[in-house]
Order: sequence, then structure tokens, then C-alpha cells
Amino acid sequence: MTDPREPNPVPDELRELDAALRSARFEPRASFGPELLGRIRHGELPAAPAPRPVPRWAVVCGVAAALALTTASAAWIWHQRAYVTIDRCCFDLDGGTTGDDGVVVRRHPGEAVNQIIVYEDLDHSHSLTPADVIRFVRGPNPIVRALLPDQSLATTWHCCADYDGDGPDDDGVMVVGVPPDRVMMVALYEQTKEAAPKDAFLLR
Repeated sequence: MTDPREPNPVPDELRELDAALRSARFEPRASFGPELLGRIRHGELPAAPAPRPVPRWAVVCGVAAALALTTASAAWIWHQRAYVTIDRCCFDLDGGTTGDDGVVVRRHPGEAVNQIIVYEDLDHSHSLTPADVIRFVRGPNPIVRALLPDQSLATTWHCCADYDGDGPDDDGVMVVGVPPDRVMMVALYEQTKEAAPKDAFLLR
């Protein structure tokens, strides 16, 4: 019978096996120590474990991810290199009667305008710098600021120059504002030198 006071009582049928296992002793052979020291002195390193095979699906997923990343990176680099910025200065765009305003157009060749900025060239650098005042910014779609009561609008046209980066001087700038320095809307239009701005034109 097993003694219930034992912490882990062994069944009677396993007592003989338990005693045999407890009496077993494992010791390295006598030559193991000298053999190990000899291998170390000769610079022998332990054998590296065999590499685990990589599942085929993991290889396919890795290659697909690498190709997608490479394609996306190449597209981004091309997109950035193709980006065109046109900075034209200086003329009166905000109705202040002084030719100290400039316009920056950002776009990709053959595509719609990405951004138009109207600024006042305070540092007289004839280009947009951190020292200048931004009068108006719009994205791909034209926007119009809310008109306050008792404000009268004035429209200014400037033609013709290359504002879209396509080469020909067939573009103009139309600015709607409240003098002397409030810009309400800005747009590009394509116009030939022979035609007046009031005639047919294509807004950008």
C-alpha cells in the first residue's frame, strides 16, 4: 500500500521501476574531458544546427512583398522627379497697386494643377521664400473665400507666360480679390497672345 503521507505517492505496481530509476547514475566517459580540450585547442567549433526549411508559401510571399515595395519606391521616385514648380514674380495680384506679388504653380506634366500659391514678395527676392506673406493657397480644385459684407471684388488678369511648365507662353493667371491685399480666388487659364482674356479660355 502507498503511504498517503508521501508528497507524491507512487503506486505499488510502479515502486520497483521508481527505485531502479532513482538508483541510476549518468557520468561522462573518462576520455570525454581530454577529447573536448583537444578539440578546443585545435580550434574546432561546435557544429551549427541544421537550418530549418522555409515553407514555399513564405518564399512566395517574401518575393511578392519585395516586388511590391520596389515598384512603389520606383513610382514614388518618378513622381517626385516629374514634379514641376513654376514661380513667377513680380506683379500686382492682390489689388495693392504695387507689383510685389508672385504666384507659384505646382503640378505634374500632363496633369491637372496640384497647387497654386499667391504670395507677397516682402524680401524682394523675386521668388517665394519663408520671409514672404502667403495671400492665398488652393489645391487641385478652385476655391472661393467667403465675402464679407460691404466688400467689393476686383478681378485681375495676367497673360501670357508659361505657368504650367508645359513650355509655351500660353497661360494666364486670374485673381479675384478685395483690394488692397485680400485674395478671394485664383485660377490658371490657357490663352493665346492674340486673344483677349475676356474671350474664350480654359480654366485650370
